[in-house]
Amino acid sequence: MIGYARQAAGAAGYGLPLETSALVLDSGESRVVLCGVDVLGMNGPACDALVERVASATGTQPAAVLLNWSHTHLAPQLGELGIPFGYLAEAVRASASAYSHVLQDTIVSVCRLAVERMEPAAIVWGQCATDLAVNRRERTLGSLDGDTILGWNPEELVDNQVTVLQARRADESPIATLVAYGCHPVTASWNVLRYSGDYPAIMRQQIRTTVGGECIFFQGAGGNILPRFAFTDDEIEAQRVGTRLAVAALAAVAERRAFPVQISSYRERSATPYRIYREYPLAPAPIRLAYAQKRVTIPLLPHPELADVERERKEYETSLAAAQDLGEGEWTKVAYYWAAWARTTAAQLRAGTAPTDVSAPIHAVRIGEGAIVTAPGEAFTEYGMAVKERSAAVPTLYAGYTNGLLGYLPTAAEYQFGGYEAGYAHKGVGLPSLFDPSVERICVETGVRLLEQLFPDAQPWDADDGWKASGALPVLPEPPTLRHPDQQTTESSPILSDV
Repeated sequence: MIGYARQAAGAAGYGLPLETSALVLDSGESRVVLCGVDVLGMNGPACDALVERVASATGTQPAAVLLNWSHTHLAPQLGELGIPFGYLAEAVRASASAYSHVLQDTIVSVCRLAVERMEPAAIVWGQCATDLAVNRRERTLGSLDGDTILGWNPEELVDNQVTVLQARRADESPIATLVAYGCHPVTASWNVLRYSGDYPAIMRQQIRTTVGGECIFFQGAGGNILPRFAFTDDEIEAQRVGTRLAVAALAAVAERRAFPVQISSYRERSATPYRIYREYPLAPAPIRLAYAQKRVTIPLLPHPELADVERERKEYETSLAAAQDLGEGEWTKVAYYWAAWARTTAAQLRAGTAPTDVSAPIHAVRIGEGAIVTAPGEAFTEYGMAVKERSAAVPTLYAGYTNGLLGYLPTAAEYQFGGYEAGYAHKGVGLPSLFDPSVERICVETGVRLLEQLFPDAQPWDADDGWKASGALPVLPEPPTLRHPDQQTTESSPILSDV
């Protein structure tokens, strides 16, 4: 497995299931593919090629394909497609490579099957809040651990919104429920040597059991967000978090109707007279389904000096040799993590091939009056909040970890505090230095401007008003109350020709 550098051994069995699941929406003019995958993440040209394959297999454009990584830390290694410096024993390299290709084929197959199983449907959006997560950038100024560690920081923002997209039949039974929430799936720690989908797996099971239909999980802007009680030694906390998330998601859409209804009544009589009321679904108006994409270039901060990297390389390799001599499996893997980065970066600096920027796509998809915006990495919670605050769509589902995994995407304000995400996490994804702090504005502004293309009647956001999150999130209006037949008016609701 790859999610924790400290894991002393590979998986010895299976826990909560790892899945790939997909929802395809088709309006007759446009088609969108929304696919959730239980994997730490994929990135680079191989990921771009996979998106192209899915688009070809489903009859749509790459801009309309969203592959979202749940980011579970208890998923298999992907060999050359995964995190470059995760320790991988020579004996299992071939297996990891084979798995990566099987997983890609599975993703394509699942998305194709979703197209084959489309049926007439309408959609409904829902949104609510649940207090399951914390901002993990805990300040420890002056300590030996540095300025920031992974813990609890109650002073910083957390986007606790759960956003739900549900496709339903005319009888309002669910065909599929897509749930988005931004929080690292790390309820289970490095001591749990089993493959596991973590809390999203429980959420999916609970929703399927309770209301039926398929269920897809989309990871949100969870880069700096943890479950309140993370890194436990079993999957009990995953059960608790997943169940609470399922309850919240179902509550978010329980009182919302995908189809408009006509309410009729008639008189009956037994020992006493009474009136019976019935509702009948009406034909909704067509939905607006559209998408847009832009490939952004994100600059890196200046490279470290070769002499400094060489010094680090020697220190890391000394630690690696010591751990190997002592037979300390978990610390061997940790030392390897650092040493591999230093070797590669030193070689790049000597050859003059160290990258100075990276590129990846950002997507926006309009589904009725709601929308999805993506980030190609571990976006901080503030990214999603900033986009939602400026979005022309209500609700806006913000999906980090989508169609790429560049690494951590911190806010500009967090660089002063250092720590893992804003200090040295670039080493784990093979970059010589951190992203430039302009990454926050690039991702937020691009997402907002793409939305404005899809909602041309909306007032464009004034750049002079800034791009940072305030924490004041828009809220989806409450559903209308059903009226007495003598008072009701017919109102349209969006429909998809097929789902």
